[in-house]
Amino acid sequence: MQVERYIEPEKTGKYATSGEPFIVGHIGCYRVYSDPAQVRLSGSVANLLHGENISDPTRKEVAEGVQWLSDALHIDIGRGDVCRCDVAHTFDLPATPAQYIGQLVSRGDAPRIEYEKNTLYFAQSGRWLCFYDKRLEMATRGKIIPLPWADCQNLLRYEMRIVGSVRAQVGAVTASEITKPKTWARLVNLWAQEYQAIRKASAERVRASSTPKMAFDAIFADLLHNVPADYLANTLKMITKEGVLNKSERYRLKQMIKQAISGCNYSIISKLDAAVEQVRAEAVSV
Repeated sequence: MQVERYIEPEKTGKYATSGEPFIVGHIGCYRVYSDPAQVRLSGSVANLLHGENISDPTRKEVAEGVQWLSDALHIDIGRGDVCRCDVAHTFDLPATPAQYIGQLVSRGDAPRIEYEKNTLYFAQSGRWLCFYDKRLEMATRGKIIPLPWADCQNLLRYEMRIVGSVRAQVGAVTASEITKPKTWARLVNLWAQEYQAIRKASAERVRASSTPKMAFDAIFADLLHNVPADYLANTLKMITKEGVLNKSERYRLKQMIKQAISGCNYSIISKLDAAVEQVRAEAVSV
């Protein structure tokens, strides 16, 4: 494919083994690598459309970005394989990013890698979760916070980076498939589920407790992060079946558990919990 005429070249050369030519350049904010066998692009649709990557592009905007690249390069980018896919959101929160990062304790067997209390990674095979101070990151790179975000002091960025097989993880591999409603919803839901699976610290919730009951509820809610997702449902079913509880007692116990979990709204991490769920619900509805 001949894309050389449409890009701003930075480097040209030939492979030492085959003698085939290659070219490296860019178009818009995308870096382009091309040789006779392939065209590879890397970049950010948010940067392409908004000029910054703090704001989230919608599903429609991502499709528009794919079309823009197709028109600019005169090839069908929608048919191209997606080798990496990042799903991210920037949260404007009441506490500093470092405070939230400190509350994110573990994610299964994924190593917890923290840098200077402002950046956190959970490294999994084929998938990375990253939390960092977006304002600090932009300042370090010498970039100016865009006007809609200029007064937001506590900007926490959460990214799920799919760096392994995209098809194996979300069932899609081309750029056009990524923007289909079902695939888009699957990506956003996976992003939220990965966050929900992170075990949060109970220390903040316990310190905020004013009664033994509040402290118990906080510790109980935190401990639930260490049990399988279906543990409560299976346990309630078992003790009801064995006659330990009748249906009315089972209902009351479920309400007690629900209250214990929902009663932790005084924790700063609950602000992020609620924000993640709001973003998920809004993103999958369009």
